[in-house]
Amino acid sequence: MPFMNQPTRAPAAITRRSLVHGTAALGAAAVFAPVVRAATPAPLVVWFTVEGAKAMRRLGEAFTAQTGVPVIVETPDASDGPSKFQQAAASGKGPDLYIYAHDRIGEWIAGGLLHSVSPSRALRADIDPLAWQGFTYRGRQWGYPYAIEAVTLIHNKALAPVAPKTFDEVFALDAQLARQGKRALLWDYTNTYFTWPLLAAGGGYAFRQHADGTYDARDTGVNTPGALAGAQVLERMFREGLLPSGSGYAEMEAAMAQGRVAMMINGPWSWVNLKRVGIDFGIARIPTVAGKAAAPFVGIKGILINRATRQRELAVELIENHLLTLNGLRAIDRAESIGAPASRSYFAQASADPRIQGIMDSAKDGVPTPSIPEMGRFWAAMKSSLTTLSEGRQSARQAMDAAARRIVAS
Repeated sequence: MPFMNQPTRAPAAITRRSLVHGTAALGAAAVFAPVVRAATPAPLVVWFTVEGAKAMRRLGEAFTAQTGVPVIVETPDASDGPSKFQQAAASGKGPDLYIYAHDRIGEWIAGGLLHSVSPSRALRADIDPLAWQGFTYRGRQWGYPYAIEAVTLIHNKALAPVAPKTFDEVFALDAQLARQGKRALLWDYTNTYFTWPLLAAGGGYAFRQHADGTYDARDTGVNTPGALAGAQVLERMFREGLLPSGSGYAEMEAAMAQGRVAMMINGPWSWVNLKRVGIDFGIARIPTVAGKAAAPFVGIKGILINRATRQRELAVELIENHLLTLNGLRAIDRAESIGAPASRSYFAQASADPRIQGIMDSAKDGVPTPSIPEMGRFWAAMKSSLTTLSEGRQSARQAMDAAARRIVAS
């Protein structure tokens, strides 16, 4: 997608209202002045997903009707949208607003690509503190959250009418289902995002977080006693045949859709396929590990303001008075399911769906995914260690110790 070359723009404070007031102040002298036609206002450019853009364009039309400022909505490819934004913003270009997850903000803040935000008191109170936590860095807010996302246990009610609360119950269910040629649980276990809830249940952490939202990239907790307890549960599942070696995301989805597996650890994006094949499914917390709640990584979607924008005040007006209102959130949610709303007032309505409540329950047990560049090293190291563990080439302790060494290596 071509980057947006921003034209020279009038100061954001010059709105239709100020122009009217200024004209009145000129009095009768204005009658004799030559007629000057106002320039067309520069547009606000928003980057969003293809589905979300459908709602954003309608909301933009309402904003334009009130302010006279056009809103252009563009849809960069999901695979390279972040890199395109980074390149464009670093050159003083790109969209005024980028709607994306919180997990890249550390890098973009360090690069001077984002404006910090100062939300209104009412909006600050309406948005769940967990969502603000994801966009807090060095004690400041760097985006407007609107959605909270976390993986959950998804269970086929025909095979597991009641979701197990502990992994001991998972093993017991698997013994029953094995007699029917089925298994209890499957997930993309070498992908740390899905396995992390087990490791974090007892206090494992990717990087130590400070009170101001920053992280210590030299301090990882992937081989703490709590993380090791989760890895040992995983090790037992391989040893006893509950989980097959060499399985991945595609195998999990197929097994769940075909009724060969009763449960999976996955996110709300997977619901559409289950609905398509007619599976009646429920959402629950991931089973506890040694009596402690599983703690997933939490993704926070939000609206970021490009530091290169010349219409910061208008961008804030679009966000606070149009996009994050009840009507705005409802429109976005209809176009593209947002999962658990960050807005407390909208969540009060949406949580009538027990699946939405289930996402929030799981998220409340977790922490936002760290938003620092060193997470690339974390993902790579953990992928390697979980693979060797799943193949039986290393014990849980050996695999987690190896991951910890690679994560903190400079």
